[in-house]
Parts: sequence; C-alpha cells; structure tokens
Amino acid sequence: MTAIFDSAAEARLAALAERARDELAATAFATKPWVTPRYENSERIADVAIIGGGQSGLFLGHALARAGVDNIAVLDRSPQGYEGVWETYARMHEIRSPKEVSGGEGAIPSLSVRSWFIARHGRAAWDAIERVPRTDWMAWLRWYRSVVDVPIENDIAVTDIDFDADGVTLETRKAGAVGKVRARLVVLATGMDGGGRWTVPSFIENALPPARYNHTSDIIDVKALVGKRIGILGAGAAAFDMAVAALVAGAASVDMFMRRPRLPLVDLVRDFETAGHLGHAHELSDETKWALSSLLGGLSQSPAEHHFNKAWSFDNFRMHLGSPWETIGMDGDAITVTTPKATFRFDHVVAATGVTVDMALRPELRRIAAHAALWRDRFVPPADDPAPGRLGFPYLNRSYQFQPRIPGEAPGIERIFAFNALGAMSMGGISQVSISSHKFGLPRLVRAITGLLFREQEAGILSSLARERPPSIRIESRIRAALGMAED
Repeated sequence: MTAIFDSAAEARLAALAERARDELAATAFATKPWVTPRYENSERIADVAIIGGGQSGLFLGHALARAGVDNIAVLDRSPQGYEGVWETYARMHEIRSPKEVSGGEGAIPSLSVRSWFIARHGRAAWDAIERVPRTDWMAWLRWYRSVVDVPIENDIAVTDIDFDADGVTLETRKAGAVGKVRARLVVLATGMDGGGRWTVPSFIENALPPARYNHTSDIIDVKALVGKRIGILGAGAAAFDMAVAALVAGAASVDMFMRRPRLPLVDLVRDFETAGHLGHAHELSDETKWALSSLLGGLSQSPAEHHFNKAWSFDNFRMHLGSPWETIGMDGDAITVTTPKATFRFDHVVAATGVTVDMALRPELRRIAAHAALWRDRFVPPADDPAPGRLGFPYLNRSYQFQPRIPGEAPGIERIFAFNALGAMSMGGISQVSISSHKFGLPRLVRAITGLLFREQEAGILSSLARERPPSIRIESRIRAALGMAED
C-alpha cells in the first residue's frame, strides 16, 4: 500500500493494540498456567520448544500461552522482524490467500489482519483489495508480536534434535557459540523448506558456475540483473514473482520456460478452504490422502493475477510453453539453453523448481529421519502411481506427531510435532505452511500438546488437590473469633 504511515495511523494502531489487550483480558478465563514444572539437573526445562518464529510459530506460541502453557521457547534463526519469507526472499505483490483468511488471531477480532489493515490504511483501502499485500502482512505480524509478547529468541539456529523417553534436546548455535535447549515437547514450525530444501536441478548445478544461476528462494540482488538476459525454468507463482522483480529492476529480457503445453490458470487450493476439508482431511483414509496428493502434485500453482499481468506488460518478457530444457552449458561467457523448439542464450538463469521434501537433506533432522515412520513403511501405492518422493514423507498421526518406524523403538520420537511441510501427506493435502490451515490446524495442535502434558501429570492431580490452601471465602474477624479460627 502507498498510504503514508502518519501520526493518525500510528494512533489508530495504538488504540487497536489497547483494544486487543482488553479483548484478551475479557476472554482470559482458564488461561492461567497449570503445567507442573519439570526439572533436570536442578534446572527447569521448557514445556514446549518451537523451532521457527514465523507466522506458524508465532501463532502457536500465543495459542499455547492462552491455553495455560507459558513455559515455552521459540527459536528462530533470522533477525527480529525478519522471521519467515515475507521480507527475505518472497517477491509476490500480495499473499496468495484471500484477505478473509483467519485463524492466527485466535478468536480475538482486534488481533486480526483485517482489524490491523483498517486501522493502518482505512476501511476503503480494505474494501478495495482482494488479498493482503505481502509487506503489509509482515507488518501485521510484527505488530501482532508486539501485542501478544511471544518470547521469540532470534538469531539462533537449531543444529541437532535428539530425543528420549523424557524429552527432546536441541543443540543450538548463536553468534558462534554452541548451546542446548531441553524441552518436554518440540514443534517444527519451519515452513516450506523445513523438511528438505529448495532444489536447483542437478543438470543446472553440474553445467554452470554457481554465480550464474539461482533458485527463486535465494535472496537475489536484482540490481545485478540490470541489462542481463534472464532465463527462468518453471512457470508457477514464484517464477512470475521472479520475472517481475527482474523486469522492474531493468533486465534486458526475461524468458520463461515450462514443460507443459498449457499454463495452469486454476488455483485448486481454494477448493480446499472449507470447514470440512480443513477440519477433517487428516481423518481421511490413506488411499484418499494419496490420491489427493497425486492430484495436487500433478498441478502447478497458478500465477498470482497481479504479477502475471505485470510480467506481460513488459515487451521484453516472453513465455515458452512445451519447452523443457534439454541441454544447458556455457558458450564463452553466455549460457546456452536448448529446448525442443530452439536454442537460447542467457547471462543468468533462475530455477523456479520448488522444494524437495526429504528429512535426510536437513542435518538437524537426521536422528528423526533415522527412526521415524515414513509413508513407504505404512502404505503401498497403486502400481500406476509409485511416486517415490511422496513415499519419503513422514507418516504422522492425526496430531502431527512423528511415529516410530518400528513400534516400540525410538522412545520419545512422538514428543516431536511436524507443523510444517512435512505434514502435507498425512494431513490430507494442505500442509501447515498454508495460511488457510491455521484456523483449524492450530487448535488441533494445541489440544494435542496440552493433552499430552496433562496426561503426564495425571499421577499428581489428586495430591495437588489435597494440599492445604487458604479458605476460598473472606471471613470477618468477629466470625473468625466465634469459630475459634486464627487470624491470617
């Protein structure tokens, strides 16, 4: 948005924050802490550690606090205010989800992006948009954090995750120093690449110097693309975001290539945004979950309308359908790309080729990868749809928990929850990186966590209730005297 952030807008946001805190106070019943502290080596350990302080980790941290679980640790590798993708490598003009999406505000209307946006830009501006601009979404998340005060520790990376029957140990690195965080439960809230990595095809990596190619997930200095001929492999949403960034920066030309003969123009994800699917897809049979993943895996995400049209507004933008890259190499200082239709010369290429989900690609997940049940361990796919990549997803239970590959072994692995892209197969089509999943996924995850914590302190419930405590009513001195009671 182009509205000026003036003192009036600042005052409206301050008033909104105060209203949100008032709504939090008005709905504070049964939010007091209740978890019995657990100590190891005389130190209290965290009840829950959340890896990732982006939107999922932020919302979850707040939701747990509202459920009376206040002893949490939220760890994020990015600097404060730059958690997640929105102001790092994301380039879209607006988020993909419709502006009505909700869930992160946790039933507190004044915490919603709608309330923030109207306070910031005005009701007319809200009515005029279909989706929230990307930078506004991040600004809302920063404001949200300031209001709910989730304790996020920034600039800290988790380098190893070990588990046992009693808890989970995280090895961390911050400013070169190695540390340790011990927790009873751990949640992976690490987004799209938290279970693998963004992947540049090997035929590009093997053919070109590293300085001559990127993945769309890289943080790219677009000023370096000025006057350059750019080739983009892929034609999904991220490809168009990259194309527009390069064209606006002043690239000499941008050529986009896709293998399929037709451009995907339908965003099927919107069909999943119902209370039925979002609330119950995790309950579907494995056969239906597999079929859904096959359907979604065979479709590319349609480009966002804004960047699709903006790319085509440049005369130096070209798109090539039915044009997979057959060969690529260097010819002098130029990159040559051959397709079934022609040969092209570029100065730089960008792979818009998505993410590979494979826990073995994440060093910190190696212990989980060695013992967690995968889909290949529990499901036999149809003969005409083997899809080995999808068989490598973890086979989670309905509460996002990892399960041991061999029942009875790997005690403690169920103390780790995958609230990221690793859950896509087991949750029935939409993983927790989707903003639209939060409305139903967050409460389910919170119930699973609080249920596990509560059951673990079952043995102490009766003794806790039997302890001596002061009277629940106030008694005047004369009545105390009449009853023979001592003064407080």
